[in-house]
Amino acid sequence: MASAPFGCAVEFAVIDDQQHPLGFPCVRLAHGWLDAITMQPVTALPTHWRYLRPDVPPMCCC
Repeated sequence: MASAPFGCAVEFAVIDDQQHPLGFPCVRLAHGWLDAITMQPVTALPTHWRYLRPDVPPMCCC
């Protein structure tokens, strides 16, 4: 998780019995992680992350 960017919305996942995403974007700050929608602290400990993917893929205008 040390490679996750600061101040950028990302998706992250945790591994309990199995791997699963949290289901909401998160932002990494110096003091921890925040839910990017509610700006509330996230108490889960992420195991890995990826850049947030848009719900709608970009479309070509040509």
